[in-house]
Amino acid sequence: MNRRLIAVPALAFAVLALTGCAGQTRGTANPAPSAAESSSETTRSTADTAPRVPRPLDTASITADACATIDASGRSTLSLGEGAPRTTGNGPSCTFQEAADPGNQIDVTTVTANKNGLQDVYDTKANDAYFGESQAYGYPSVYAAAVDGRKSGKCGLFVGVTDQLAVNILVQYDHGAGSSDPCSVAQKFGEAMIHALGG
Repeated sequence: MNRRLIAVPALAFAVLALTGCAGQTRGTANPAPSAAESSSETTRSTADTAPRVPRPLDTASITADACATIDASGRSTLSLGEGAPRTTGNGPSCTFQEAADPGNQIDVTTVTANKNGLQDVYDTKANDAYFGESQAYGYPSVYAAAVDGRKSGKCGLFVGVTDQLAVNILVQYDHGAGSSDPCSVAQKFGEAMIHALGG
């Protein structure tokens, strides 16, 4: 089976939660803030529930190339080969395959279509089959996806790298330890990403 062909709709399904009754789609739940609003500490409403990013990371590299979300050291730790970049409607994406087993892969998307970072994930959590808060080296993250495939080697994790930008990590492992605990693989990738970005 060519996993590359099925990864794109799977990722789009994970990143863009199904349209809810209110007509919201993940990544477009709220209008994009203006430049002035983005720099203000008072832009988010009192109803906002997502935790703040403690120290915004430099995301210039990953908004241009999602393969830059992890460095050579991180790839080595996770036994991943070099990533294959793609462009999606949600933002730049990259597919990393496990070097020894290409049937195991991680799709990463810098969700530039999402203008409110993790808040958009929180706003659409009613559309998710699972939703669990976590952290990656002190940076807020959320395990979430529209379909719960955790028992079959699939896990989605959103990591906030700034208050306006989140990165989606979608693990799809068919074999090995990662297939029985894919969320731990997503967590390790998220931590390696924070380290690579200077967090």
